[in-house]
Amino acid sequence: MEPPPKPSTALFDVYLRLRPSHHTNAERFLDVERRDQTAPTHITIKPPTDHRKRAVEKFAFTRVFEEDAAQLDLFTGTGVLPLIEGVLGPDGRPGRDGLLATLGVTGSGKTHTILGSRSQRGLTQMTLDVLFNSIGPLAVDQSCIGSVLPSVAASDVSESQLLPAYGFLDSMYGDTMSGGYNSRAQTPSRAQTPMMVGPHMPGSRRQMPRPSAMPQYPDVDDVNAPVDRNAEYAIVVSMYEVYNDRIFDLLNSPPGSGKVAQQKRRPLLFKPTEQSPDRKVVAGLRKVMCSSLDEALMVLETGLMERRVAGTGSNATSSRSHGFFCIEVKKRRRASREHWSTSALQIVDLAGSERARNAKTAGATLAEAGKINESLMYLGQCMQMQSDNQEGNKQNVVPFRQCKLTELLFSNSFPSSSTFHHGHHHHSSHKHPQKAIMVVTADPMGDFNATSQILRYSALAREVTIPRIPSTTSTILSGAIAQGGRGGPAASGRSTPSATLEELESAQQELTRLAEDVDILQLRLIEETTRRQEAEASWKAAEERAEALEEQIREECYNEMEARLEEERRRWRGAWDEEADRNDEHLDKKIDILTRSGGVTVFEDEPPTEMERLGELEDENEALKRKIERLERELQGRSPTKKQRVLKAKKWDIENTFDSP
Repeated sequence: MEPPPKPSTALFDVYLRLRPSHHTNAERFLDVERRDQTAPTHITIKPPTDHRKRAVEKFAFTRVFEEDAAQLDLFTGTGVLPLIEGVLGPDGRPGRDGLLATLGVTGSGKTHTILGSRSQRGLTQMTLDVLFNSIGPLAVDQSCIGSVLPSVAASDVSESQLLPAYGFLDSMYGDTMSGGYNSRAQTPSRAQTPMMVGPHMPGSRRQMPRPSAMPQYPDVDDVNAPVDRNAEYAIVVSMYEVYNDRIFDLLNSPPGSGKVAQQKRRPLLFKPTEQSPDRKVVAGLRKVMCSSLDEALMVLETGLMERRVAGTGSNATSSRSHGFFCIEVKKRRRASREHWSTSALQIVDLAGSERARNAKTAGATLAEAGKINESLMYLGQCMQMQSDNQEGNKQNVVPFRQCKLTELLFSNSFPSSSTFHHGHHHHSSHKHPQKAIMVVTADPMGDFNATSQILRYSALAREVTIPRIPSTTSTILSGAIAQGGRGGPAASGRSTPSATLEELESAQQELTRLAEDVDILQLRLIEETTRRQEAEASWKAAEERAEALEEQIREECYNEMEARLEEERRRWRGAWDEEADRNDEHLDKKIDILTRSGGVTVFEDEPPTEMERLGELEDENEALKRKIERLERELQGRSPTKKQRVLKAKKWDIENTFDSP
């Protein structure tokens, strides 16, 4: 067993693992260069023979693991143990964050390397085993978790929900916990976990995984990392995925099953918090405190059941998201019982890049592939920029804020002065940059274009060697040289073969670049088309809601206007009746005055008939005649002159009386 290589000054130590190929009839395009007895570090890829002229390329890595390399060889040869040692912080040193990620084309063996299979452990399970073996009795015992949990939660800066492992498993599996961890429920295998037994599958029942049914090989009981013997440790794990450039918690699944449960998931934010103002964290995660390896493995299996997977033409269980498994090591001094310090080891299973033609994806799966390829393209740009910074004197800014994946991977990779808050105490310290390991997986007889693209931006160094000329092109060029004769290019007016080679090479590079641009543009076109269709559907739904709202408002306005008109009509009728009453009262007063003055008869009930009126007039006429006779008798005793004047006046009054109506 060879010791791990010495750590380099680069941001990533990049290792290449070759998968045993199952393509019996395919042409091998990747060869490993062996130098002396040391571990190989260089490979050469030779393009397949076709009508295009492409150059032979050589790539350098920290180390190359060939097809016969075992899982334990990867664990001991990639420097995972120094990562664990850095996170534990031995000899009183502060812990250092670590990152372990896998990258490669879909179906190249990434998940097998990082998570294992039915019979073998992956790097994640072996890391957990070594971690718990190393801290041993220094870990917080399960019986003490209840008293330690509040102080650990107070030291967390990500506004998370912290649960003990037994509480989390009980909330996820309910009655199946009644039998303890030795439940006989069927445990899904690693290959079955994403596709067959996930709670998102219709009709499936959530069954608690059993640690005894999980693979136990390779055994790493004899591997230990140095620890701080004067400290006590607490292990907190969390899991999340980056799906369509959004972050989702894998340990906080909503109730229900199928697509409905997936749609209920709320994305999380990667942001600074009140206790972490100058360092971004994934806020609001559900975190689980584990006191043993079995608990950590059960939490891992539970999170994997929630991860997005789908079957494609390239891989039957293709991951449709980038999976993050975070192990936080909390440490504090036993004697002082001071605040907990935190260092984290992130294990990342990146989704594989794929071409739409080969994967035969369509619809939502094609849109997912577009997001995956876009995020991996940004990752390649960041890695290439960081590699250029290592080689040259000019330090360019790594553009890691282009997507969520690169932001999560690179934001904590550079030195920064961070201020950590623990309760009411503030501790300012220099935060060391995290150490990162990238394991690139490749199939030497798989898809040449996709594999070469991954190798170009993941390799530590790249060299273009002698161009490889296909046989057809060689024949054409040799014929052209023979026909040119001694006159050469000056006599025929044509270009030389070397110039033709240069033109062909530049044209081929341009064609390759354009083909890649076309693929990216096609995916973006499909994505934009989907967005436009969603926007049109949303617009149509908004119009329907607006029409319904307008109809409702019109109905409310009509009812309100009708009510106001009815109220105004009642008020007007009341005022009209009141005015009529006042007029009647005024008229009654007038009639009363006329009645009291005399000479006016008021008929309150019925008006007199014509005969009655005629009788009244005759009676009144008789009364007037008698009055005239009486006046004549009074005037007879006066002088003749006075009598003459009185008679004339009297005659005048009588005439006026009978002439008046």
